[in-house]
Amino acid sequence: MNDEVIIDYQVTALMRLVASMLALVGLVSGGSVVASMSADMRRRVLRVLQPAESALRRVILVKARGLVVALGPKRSFAKGVIPKGKGAEDRIPAFVLFDPRKWFRELAKPHRILRGAGPRISGFDEQRFDTPAPCSTEVNPASLCRRLQALQKALETLPAQAKRLARVQARRRAAGEPLRRTEPRRPGWPPGYRKLHSHPVDVILYDCDILARQEPRPPDKS
Repeated sequence: MNDEVIIDYQVTALMRLVASMLALVGLVSGGSVVASMSADMRRRVLRVLQPAESALRRVILVKARGLVVALGPKRSFAKGVIPKGKGAEDRIPAFVLFDPRKWFRELAKPHRILRGAGPRISGFDEQRFDTPAPCSTEVNPASLCRRLQALQKALETLPAQAKRLARVQARRRAAGEPLRRTEPRRPGWPPGYRKLHSHPVDVILYDCDILARQEPRPPDKS
């Protein structure tokens, strides 16, 4: 079994998961974002969304291996200006091809610890206490919906995403950037990985990560 067969199997499984997540939040494919979402619903979607994104990044990495791309002239914009066109607010964002980098506590700058959401109240004859923060059951689902749409679009345009990654890597190598800036995978386990495989997406992520770590296999000519 070559890599293409394995990739097709994993992509089909990811498409089923994305379809179930879209149905769960009531998001129509290609439509506008939903108006509201409960905090519990957001946690349920993120439980599957983050591992699915990591798995797809590894599928794109395997597809991009060996691709030769031509680098065209890079468009330049004024500093601080984000190019926008007609309908930019409703446009599906590009899928993020690189893992978020790890945060190391020992390398972070020290910061002042906030002792609570409200003022600290105390008296001579009473114990000090903090005013509890108000609990909200509704969250803004716009960012989450855009990530779902970007994931679905990337699955549907996998060859284009592989070429896009190959161009980014080639451009960064030509600029002399370090290896950590050209490698989509971050060191260690991928984002969203869980040692206890309690959901089908955990198995998909594990298999895709193992596939991305291996050397490319020759095509099966049998």
